[in-house]
Amino acid sequence: MKHARILTTLLLSCAAASAFAAPPCCTIGDAGRMTGGGSIICPGTAYRYTFGYELHCAREGQPISGPNNLEVNFNTGEHFHLTTLTRGFCTGPDASTPNAPFNTFYGTGTGTLNGQPAEIWFNLLDRGEPGAGVDIAAFTIQPAAGNLLQCSNTLEGGNNQAHRATGGKP
Repeated sequence: MKHARILTTLLLSCAAASAFAAPPCCTIGDAGRMTGGGSIICPGTAYRYTFGYELHCAREGQPISGPNNLEVNFNTGEHFHLTTLTRGFCTGPDASTPNAPFNTFYGTGTGTLNGQPAEIWFNLLDRGEPGAGVDIAAFTIQPAAGNLLQCSNTLEGGNNQAHRATGGKP
């Protein structure tokens, strides 16, 4: 039941993001990385999610380049730390700034929520400048024991920034 609820959430998140980015969700896409951070507001006790990250896109037949970092902090004092990025799909129309071949990052991974094992599914959308009020972030965090944490909204503050691949990194 737990995994069905998470899969439904991920599919709904992809469908919502697809309204802004026409290409299909979750296929091996363009090379590059996404960086940024900010905060989003959602209903519930943990109403403010503050986050920061550097994440690399998966390339067909290659391991995901690193480093891959994601931290999500909640107004309740809870915190998520990504330890492994298991999927990182970059897709969507070209981002307006900078010159990147994608604007959407779909990711999954494992990490810790307050030091306990947890899984995360997330979408980050770069819709141009400025990021606040325009870019979108969505997080679904499932601890091994406990309640699902879920939030999706435009950034209250901060910026999601898509980057083209540089140097020898995919």
